[in-house]
Amino acid sequence: MEHTYLIIGGGQAGGRAAETLRNQGVTGRVVIVGDESCPPYERPPLSKEVLTAPSDETCFNGWLHEAVFYQHAAIEQLEDRVTRLDTVLQIAYLASGAQIHYDKCLIATGGRARALSDIAQGERVLSLRTLSDALRLRKMLKRSRSVAVIGGGFLGLEFAASARARGLDVTVFEMAPRLLGKAMPAAFSQRLAAKHLAFGVKLKLETGPISVVQRDDGITVNAGTHTETFDFCVLAVGQTPNDDVARASGIEVNNGIVVDECCRTSAPNVFAAGDCANFPFGPGDGRIRLESWQNAQDQAIAAARSMLGDTSAYRPTPRFWTDQYDWNVQMIGLHDETVDQWVMRETHADKLVLIGLRNGVIVYALAVNQGGEIRALQRLIEQSIPIDPDRLADMSLKLRQLERSMV
Repeated sequence: MEHTYLIIGGGQAGGRAAETLRNQGVTGRVVIVGDESCPPYERPPLSKEVLTAPSDETCFNGWLHEAVFYQHAAIEQLEDRVTRLDTVLQIAYLASGAQIHYDKCLIATGGRARALSDIAQGERVLSLRTLSDALRLRKMLKRSRSVAVIGGGFLGLEFAASARARGLDVTVFEMAPRLLGKAMPAAFSQRLAAKHLAFGVKLKLETGPISVVQRDDGITVNAGTHTETFDFCVLAVGQTPNDDVARASGIEVNNGIVVDECCRTSAPNVFAAGDCANFPFGPGDGRIRLESWQNAQDQAIAAARSMLGDTSAYRPTPRFWTDQYDWNVQMIGLHDETVDQWVMRETHADKLVLIGLRNGVIVYALAVNQGGEIRALQRLIEQSIPIDPDRLADMSLKLRQLERSMV
């Protein structure tokens, strides 16, 4: 009897896992259950192309596969929601009342936009997580002149850049003293802030608690002693993992669904991957939950292989990227306070590489419009090779040459 492989979540991770199962020769039933009415898609375009494209008809082209792919690969797609799993009988219970018996199950439910208890969402207070969110915001941008962005992280800043491209007056409110304080070094955070200011974005930092009053014709933002009115606002204060089905099923959760190095949860034959998965990372008992395009793809592939018996450990090198104005910013590794030395390689204000070292070993790098340099640094990071900072700073040495000479 052929097995049934159930994938809970119809996003990028779910779609990539289904593709991997078929690529690995699975002939049994593959079922994706997701609560969106469209096929799996990639989310990065939602804060950029969907908002800025001139035509409604061509504003989104982020589908993971052509529609015919799922038909040819015999991958079933159900618009529904799994409410819980019976992990003993291996039955999934759906909101519609349907049931699916599974042999292997992958939870790839991603995350949802974090809410703020003091700010209720409404007609003019919106978040951005799904394609329908992005299309709704596109309509708002068309008929508005001003917008408040609550949150100075990646999503908030990408939206701010897109809104400026549409000609809106944009103000970003951030409670922290600087933008992207946890994700980027202070030196580059300041440059990014200057970039937004140069494009006309107003930045309100260290705002203290923020409240929003909605009216029929707009909203009022109260941030400390500062009060200002706008046509609408976007909440971009991060996301929380969608771990409801795991909780309801008695599966261990802790800042996401807890998995081992092979993406296995605490329940037999149940796996998790993507934004919702908390997995072992780094030395000792370290764990992490990564919210990135790269992890959604790579961990989904690893989890699908693990469902088929592959016991290879998933040990990624974190990678992130963001597009804002004419900057493509790519990052590899994790920035934290243990970085004890920085090396800057800059050929132009819009072309630079910032490298962070710990005890002479590269642990983090950031590149602006220099994606190829990140690829050259990846192996140095992954193999923890000590390097002379003076050699890194020597602009006569190309990073690719340096990497080849050391690896």
